[in-house]
Amino acid sequence: MIGTNRWYSAVDDEVTIIDRAAAPLSKTVHLFLSGVGQHEHPPLYDILLHIWLSVTGGNIHLVRLPATIFYLAGIWLVMRAAREMGGKRAEIATLVLCVLSPYGFHFGRLAAWYSFTFMLVALVTILYLKYLSQRTTANWALLCICSVALVYSNYFAWVLLALLALDFVVVNRQRGFRALLPILGMGAVVLAAFLPILFAFFREIRVGVHPYRSALTLLLNAVYVLYCMFVSESVAPWFWPLGVPATIAVAVAVILTFRWAPPAGKRFAAYCFAALAAMSIIGVLETKRVMLIAPWLVLPVALALGAVEGRMARRSFAWALVVIFAIGWYGICDRNVYSAPHWVEPWDDVAHQAADAVRGGGIVIGNNSSFFFYLTYLLPPDSPSTTAGYAGLLPDSVQRRGVYSAEQWIESGTPATYPMAQNMMLVKGLHYGTPSTDTDEAQQFLDLNCRITADRLLVRDIGAQLKLRFGPVDNQQPWRVEVRSYACR
Repeated sequence: MIGTNRWYSAVDDEVTIIDRAAAPLSKTVHLFLSGVGQHEHPPLYDILLHIWLSVTGGNIHLVRLPATIFYLAGIWLVMRAAREMGGKRAEIATLVLCVLSPYGFHFGRLAAWYSFTFMLVALVTILYLKYLSQRTTANWALLCICSVALVYSNYFAWVLLALLALDFVVVNRQRGFRALLPILGMGAVVLAAFLPILFAFFREIRVGVHPYRSALTLLLNAVYVLYCMFVSESVAPWFWPLGVPATIAVAVAVILTFRWAPPAGKRFAAYCFAALAAMSIIGVLETKRVMLIAPWLVLPVALALGAVEGRMARRSFAWALVVIFAIGWYGICDRNVYSAPHWVEPWDDVAHQAADAVRGGGIVIGNNSSFFFYLTYLLPPDSPSTTAGYAGLLPDSVQRRGVYSAEQWIESGTPATYPMAQNMMLVKGLHYGTPSTDTDEAQQFLDLNCRITADRLLVRDIGAQLKLRFGPVDNQQPWRVEVRSYACR
């Protein structure tokens, strides 16, 4: 995974998290204690990433290393849980599934909270299983501590803890109310520890929950995300020669999992699908976010693989998984059939061209955070005070003469006083969560007042129209990257 990082562009959320994590810890902590919050998740991972960026100076080759370690640790913990529930065969099946998973190969590397929460959910799961078998005070305390860490890493973790509490009730339904007291006490402890960021959580519920516009969008997005949890984003389902057999194979794997998994495995599969439905209903279901619940999908599949009986069923299960992984890895090698082309957007190359333009006295205007991520490492900031440590990314956290976001450039003056140079470059990518008004205004001004010398369109997204019609996000373009060069007076 470390050796292939250069194959995969830094993605927008990853870059935003890196940029914010570079801020002083006091600022991050104050945002949460004041009830404002940051991003769409609690601060624990940002704090850990800040420490790592400080230690490594934000080295571009090391920034993804902690995430990869968290992912590998998560695999080991899921294996432990599988052995606890299904023995050695389930443990080996878990290892094979995780190592061959195209989904984990992509999202397990990103310098965001995804692999960290994958590890924490796996850890909480194994500790929960140990507490069920040995109800000691030490096991109860460890489960409490790790549950607190989980809710300080992702707000949706409260739903997962509620599902574990439901499982505890199901397992102990014959033992009476007194048997439920430990889990109620655990909930009280975790809630008390969560109180400092409770108002930030409430604010995120108000501003971050956006239910999808239609039931069809909700359903299609849920099916698509489940597909990606098996196949990943490396092969779009609308590339029919590959997407159709992959979809059929996913359906076969899910059906056989519910058929052959032991009762505990069936329960965790049901909890995974319940969490998937909850995410879909409140409008937060995306492929990156289901890394949180991925351990509860791997576990039932591995348990079913370890328990399947009958030659026909075993062969069907095996062939379904072979088809899934073969198609997913074909897409990884081919790199032309991605459903989410942000993985293969050539921002590093574009940033090198932009850096050359700035060094030559030109001005670069951009609207994409991934582009600015690579540009930051190529152009040192103007302020000497920020060169000693990692202070964040262009163009907001640090500044460099000749580099502007579209918003900064528009707000720098009136049309008569905009910063201009003989060579201007406008770099356009997708920009989720922000309007395109400033970018459109900048392009219109440059088109009217300068001569276009080059207009390059890069990374065509064949599925853009389908995403616009059925997807939960409106901002989709047939070309993911556009670089417009101008000669100006």
